[in-house]
Amino acid sequence: MDQSSGRPADTREFMAMWNTVTAEHLTHKLASVLQELAQRVPAAPAFGAAEAEAMAPLLIRAFQVAAAKEGGVHAAVQFLVEYGAPPASEP
Repeated sequence: MDQSSGRPADTREFMAMWNTVTAEHLTHKLASVLQELAQRVPAAPAFGAAEAEAMAPLLIRAFQVAAAKEGGVHAAVQFLVEYGAPPASEP
């Protein structure tokens, strides 16, 4: 099969490509929204392009957690709390 055509070989590959494109699009859109939102919120700190691009994927993942069947806002906030935190030590 000619892999250079850019066409997916099967449904699984198509879904992987679709998810990648969708994530990139949402990341770009959310990064733009975050910058604009920071300008509209009174007394909010500046949120530059670099900061927005760094935070957007993390927030998108939190939105996905919230939208999951067992998710919700509490689960999304907990995801953000735990993100990058050192593992809890066992007693």
